[in-house]
Amino acid sequence: MDRNRNYAVFPQSGVAEIEFGMRASEVESLWGPPTRRSKNMLGDDTEVRDASLITYDRADGGVAEIAFPSTYPNVTVKGIRVFQQPHAKTIEQLKQLDAQSYVGQGFIVFRNLAISLSGFGADDFEALTFTAFKAGWWDDDLADMAKLS
Repeated sequence: MDRNRNYAVFPQSGVAEIEFGMRASEVESLWGPPTRRSKNMLGDDTEVRDASLITYDRADGGVAEIAFPSTYPNVTVKGIRVFQQPHAKTIEQLKQLDAQSYVGQGFIVFRNLAISLSGFGADDFEALTFTAFKAGWWDDDLADMAKLS
């Protein structure tokens, strides 16, 4: 995968040409074969391509999450360049787009945008991760999180 290409996020729909609900074979035809396949702790299938991670929902087999580390500089949400500005600015801009934002368990979740950030509360740029997810994917976890102020 090309770390320098633009990965535009379409909230609740997908990232670039990958749509939530796609099967692994469809993803492979667009982004090439994964370098590793495994299961996460919840039993969902995952695939790694370079440093990106795709999670497939065990309930329906379709793409549920697409995650990128900070080494993918051109991840954008509605024009916001997630990794190319100070963390506080990214968070504030995303909050302006989504009042349904939560914090906890090391994550910031923007429910309506269907994205999450991790590592944005620390100074370690290499620990930053951005994840786009299908609608409802985080809903059960939000009850244990606080509203982002």
